[in-house]
Amino acid sequence: MRGALAILTVLFLTGFPAGTARYASADELPKKIPVTVNADKLDYDRTHDVYVAVGHVRVEQEGMKIEADQITLNNKTGVAVAEGKVYLQEKGDIIRADKLQININTKAGIIYNGDLFMKKDNLHITGEKIERKSETEYHVEKGTFTTCDEGEWYLKADVIDMDMDRYATGHGVSFNMGGVPVLYTPYLIFPVRRQTGLLIPEAGYSSSEGFLMKNALFWAISDSQDMTFYSDYRARHGHGTGVEYRYVNSRDSSGKLYYNFFETFSRFRTPDAPSDRWQFSFEHHEEIAEDLSVRADINLVSDFAYFTDIETKDLELRSRPYLDSNLFYIERWDTSSLNLLGQYAVDLTQKSNENTIQKLPELRYNIFEENIAGPVHLNFDGSATNFSVEKGENVMRADFNPRLSAAFGRGLTFTPRVGARATYYDRSLASSEPTEREFYYAGADLNVRFSRVYGADSDAGIGRIRHSIEPSISYNYIPSFDQTSIPQMDVVDTVTAQNLLSVSLINRLTAHYKDAAGFRSFDMVVFRLSESYDFKAARNADMTVAAHPRSELRGELYVKTPKLLTLSSVANYDTYTNRIVSSSEGVGITTDRVKFNITHQYLREPETKFLIGSTDFKVGKWDVGGQIWRDLVLERNTQQEYKFHYASQCWGLGITYIAKAGEKQYLLMLDLKGLGEIKF
Repeated sequence: MRGALAILTVLFLTGFPAGTARYASADELPKKIPVTVNADKLDYDRTHDVYVAVGHVRVEQEGMKIEADQITLNNKTGVAVAEGKVYLQEKGDIIRADKLQININTKAGIIYNGDLFMKKDNLHITGEKIERKSETEYHVEKGTFTTCDEGEWYLKADVIDMDMDRYATGHGVSFNMGGVPVLYTPYLIFPVRRQTGLLIPEAGYSSSEGFLMKNALFWAISDSQDMTFYSDYRARHGHGTGVEYRYVNSRDSSGKLYYNFFETFSRFRTPDAPSDRWQFSFEHHEEIAEDLSVRADINLVSDFAYFTDIETKDLELRSRPYLDSNLFYIERWDTSSLNLLGQYAVDLTQKSNENTIQKLPELRYNIFEENIAGPVHLNFDGSATNFSVEKGENVMRADFNPRLSAAFGRGLTFTPRVGARATYYDRSLASSEPTEREFYYAGADLNVRFSRVYGADSDAGIGRIRHSIEPSISYNYIPSFDQTSIPQMDVVDTVTAQNLLSVSLINRLTAHYKDAAGFRSFDMVVFRLSESYDFKAARNADMTVAAHPRSELRGELYVKTPKLLTLSSVANYDTYTNRIVSSSEGVGITTDRVKFNITHQYLREPETKFLIGSTDFKVGKWDVGGQIWRDLVLERNTQQEYKFHYASQCWGLGITYIAKAGEKQYLLMLDLKGLGEIKF
């Protein structure tokens, strides 16, 4: 009797809910795992081969438990029935019912007047009849579906059919909030797992584009591939269609492709913008071997104003001056690497891209700190590049930059360096004749650190603190030479003569801090002062030009606490005019309930002052926040965003307001956990 009830219990518990462990043979389980059976009465009918346990039946086995007034097992048919206050629990999953019936052989079963709770997704399912047809398929009659523990929202339906690996369908469905039906539909399909189907649409309103509606169709091609098709309708602008394809071939091979086509309605077309516009992007990462990889990042648009006109929400995209596409082939060794790359740029500040310089292709070889002898190390940067431009002549360039360095000393470190650079072009700036540039350069660094440790480590919080004073002197020399024939393609072609001495002084407080993760060190305070002296400017013989050998005095202050505060301040001070010429300050405060950040940026010429602030407060289930970008010179806000969001255990409601130049947007979001988001 004990063995039969054990088999019955295990099959109950592995039959409901889906996703629990499976066993090759039910008979072997009781031999390995102890089972406890308690009941007022235990009977066995040998004639019909039926086992019956009656009265306060309780069966337990390693984290699995079933309780009922009566449990019956027909060993001939394989049908087991639990009746009266049925309670079944395993690993957090729970069944409560008036009656539970299961076929031991087929594992199919029926719950009568019960509810099923699945802990993994926090799913609550109730029904007059809940039938388990297979390991993942359920049929529910007169039932409800929700992810709420308190039933704040739920779907109520005459019939619900669920495939736990795919989706669920409902007939005669009402959506209920707080027990009140607010929406009815004769048929509803919604996802339960990653699967093909329509995604929840997004609707909204824009003061410039009118009514907005976005729809998407998701296609789960396989476990490693999927695709999404998009529709983007804007009543006072146009209609867009897009497709995004994603794939993961392996841990070392993945990527995605995106294409969007937007057609402007004829009544809203203007001569300044094309009627048909598009965006294309492709990303791929391939680790062929541990030291060999290929990467692609392709980004193209139909015209320079695509992001400002079509992707209007993203401030970063609208502010981009260039859109770059890159293709990399990278091979690595211990102290060197070989790169073959191509770069194509789209100038988003110009209507035409015909004057934009492209790198197609470029070959680079680099050596990093290769030890030559003793303290001497070799570094080398070499490249061969073909520059092309639609309107103009192509230029080919070869650049070689070897340099030697050595480090001497420990507490007081002296690091001299010397290098040479040779750059060759197949044409000069003004003619088709080849030209070249060759020069040497040298420099040295002198660094020292004085430090002292205060205090001792504690069981929690800040312990030892090290105070360091770090003076540094650096010298750089690059000779003057004629560069009038050198084509200007990128930063490699611009070399500024230097005879420069730089000094800096760092005051640093470094704390040893202990939290639940253990000890760590971080810089509490860093204060740095630096300035340079240009000997070349000091020797300027042209008295009509004001010689200012001293650079601006630069001050940098960074303050950080383990959790609460971050502060930064950078300023450049002109010692000739006794004025601050530029500055940037930022303060950040973070607690469990409050986040606050404010940044101020200042530039004297041309006069620029910006203030960027953001804040977020969490009070109970409410999350209130905002962000503002303000031009202090023009005394106007360039963009504002405010949000109010209420988050319950299983649903959320949010309101967002966005205001920028010439446009206002309103967004209402309803989040039903387990179903997705609905945005208006």
